[in-house]
Amino acid sequence: MKSPLLHRLAAYSGSVLLGLAGVAVLASPAQAHHTTVTAKAKCTPNEWIITWTVENWDTDKSAVITIVDDPATKVDESSPDTPITNIVNGATLPGKKNGKLGKLVGEQRTGLDTTTADLTIHGKWTNGVEQTNAGHIALDKSECGNYKADLTGQAACDTETGNWKVSWAAINKHYTDAAKVTIINQAANPNDPKFSAIEFGADNWQPLTDLASVVGLHGDVSIPGGGTIQATQAVPGNATAVRLKLRLNWTGSADTQSRVVAFEGACVKNAPKPSAVFASDCTGVATVTLMNAKDATKAAVFEVKGAGGFTSEKITIQPGEDPVKVTVPKAAATKIEVFENGVKIDEYQAEAKECPTPTPSPSVSPSAPPTLPRTGTNVTTFVISGLALVAIGFAVFMLARRRRLNMTEV
Repeated sequence: MKSPLLHRLAAYSGSVLLGLAGVAVLASPAQAHHTTVTAKAKCTPNEWIITWTVENWDTDKSAVITIVDDPATKVDESSPDTPITNIVNGATLPGKKNGKLGKLVGEQRTGLDTTTADLTIHGKWTNGVEQTNAGHIALDKSECGNYKADLTGQAACDTETGNWKVSWAAINKHYTDAAKVTIINQAANPNDPKFSAIEFGADNWQPLTDLASVVGLHGDVSIPGGGTIQATQAVPGNATAVRLKLRLNWTGSADTQSRVVAFEGACVKNAPKPSAVFASDCTGVATVTLMNAKDATKAAVFEVKGAGGFTSEKITIQPGEDPVKVTVPKAAATKIEVFENGVKIDEYQAEAKECPTPTPSPSVSPSAPPTLPRTGTNVTTFVISGLALVAIGFAVFMLARRRRLNMTEV
């Protein structure tokens, strides 16, 4: 028979175990069924981008969430009420799977003047347990971006002037605070080896003395937060590179940036190669032949002017094109000037001379009427000559015959 003490101990132990089990059963939903709401923020030149994460605590059960928009739960009334992607009323928060907690991630955008953001989530799990949790983030726009300067540059040859045209872009990388611009040259900082300068040949850097040549950045220039200022600079065509150094100054902070733009080859001004050839006849009328050489790099625009207000139309000749002739009348040819693009390139004065009197052509006698061929004298001569030859031939024949007869008789 068991002792009464053992009976009491067994009863007490059972009661404690039963109580602990009840506590565990009742406490488990409250401890394991809740959400964790966290946020991270980054800024752009125009707005904050807040990334919210709602995480399902260590349970494999999913929950349907509702966004609680109760001012009493907000830390700051300036909290934005803009929508959040993915995290919406009625969305399902997944449970734990493959050792990873279930979560929803959403993005909220708000202006840079927003100072705080809050999100309160009410979750209802599949086992009927409900829980409300909240997240908060403070936003400080003075930390939006960095107190950094940036500078970019590129160059192109301006064939109209023969100079390099350099385009600069100075960038304020702090999104909210404006910055003052200072061009650093050798005069401002003699000990700086990378002052603003122009290079003429390898390592032959000439200090930039005319700061006004950097149009757009010289003077009392301020770059707004997150902004960019464009500037241009004309550099001689025989330069090999240009360097610009800037300092951006914020209240309590500053940053310096320099950039080198190298040039390829030389920048040469496009130019025509005009010429004119003059000629005049004995009457004083002049002819001007206008030409633009084949190796010219620009069209030539001519204008011929003469005495008495004579002016030709403007004549454009492309490089290597056929010459163009302009006739200047006698009255205007006493003073001829040829201009190319408004600049006089040549002049000429025609002199009228007395034209020679034309020599008449020699007169031609009338031709005799046609006659028949004359045959009298020539034919008689031929007949007499023929008869003489016949007579001689006959005499020779007779002499030869008589000799043969005499020889026969002997």
